[in-house]
Amino acid sequence: MKILVIKQTSLGDVLHATAALSAIREAYPSVHLTVLTSTAAQELLTHNPNIDELIIFDRYGVKRDWWRRPGWTFQQFMQTLRAVRLNEYDLVLDLQGSWKTVIFLWGARARRRLVKGRWWFAERFSQPAVHAITEMAGVLELANIPPGAGKMEVEVAPQVQTAVDRILDDLPGPRSKLAVFSPVTRWPTKNWPIENFLSLAELLSDDWFILFTGSVEDRTSLEMSTGTLSPEKGNCLAGQLSLPEFIEIISRADLVLTGDSLAMHLAVAKARPLIALFGPTDEIRVGPLASGQVIRANVACERCYLRHRCHRRCIEKITVRQVLDVIEHGTKEWSAGEAVV
Repeated sequence: MKILVIKQTSLGDVLHATAALSAIREAYPSVHLTVLTSTAAQELLTHNPNIDELIIFDRYGVKRDWWRRPGWTFQQFMQTLRAVRLNEYDLVLDLQGSWKTVIFLWGARARRRLVKGRWWFAERFSQPAVHAITEMAGVLELANIPPGAGKMEVEVAPQVQTAVDRILDDLPGPRSKLAVFSPVTRWPTKNWPIENFLSLAELLSDDWFILFTGSVEDRTSLEMSTGTLSPEKGNCLAGQLSLPEFIEIISRADLVLTGDSLAMHLAVAKARPLIALFGPTDEIRVGPLASGQVIRANVACERCYLRHRCHRRCIEKITVRQVLDVIEHGTKEWSAGEAVV
């Protein structure tokens, strides 16, 4: 049996889709499972034990350059489509449901086509108000595939673990407990103010060591903001970690503090203690399902989903005291290895 799963973006959503891959493998242990994803998400899936083959599409390159390089863009689509059509699939599942993915769903040689959303020429499942993992499970159920445990999976190579050993060994401080603070999300409206992260770092007890993480684009601003932090208290690794190294760092954290971001989803996948701060997005749809503490300010938040400017600025109304209380209350539970819910 051959199954193709299409899921290209975003990184957190691709991570959500690994729960569907686990369910497919559980239902069909001998299936040949192919996944079509984007170049940006490739490293999330390279070592996934449920995947037999990856097809890579340069989705973000196409989005960025289609108007400047139409010939190259057409070539990218055709090259990926040829790879998709090399095999005839018993089942193709589009867990994305965007026009950049249904092109490949429709173009595949398949006995059955299933899609998330309301696209034509495929069996459809659409309930955007439910959690992303639940909605993808609905697509699976069209093919009579039980959702299983719904467990996300992400693995890294052994050499990445060794590299992270070296990174952590080079850091100062006692590090009896490691906190990973990931302040910057893809949307400015989802970012808790950096000064709040810094105030919280100063208030944590001395047995905590804080690592600030972020992308290459965030590096300058985060290094400037965290420059006043004592080297024995914390360090900034923004822009210095590969995606696999970031995954491994998260897997070793005694606490992950972040907004609605990839770091949040990785903490859930790795079953790490998590505090997720929510503003304009809905934790019911994208938040942690089984572990982690979600904090939302006690205001009439509309879940506006505005990316750049939220007139209520809901996330800024979460106080440092609120977060500190959750950490102090959760310490005993976390040290016993229990999930905070």
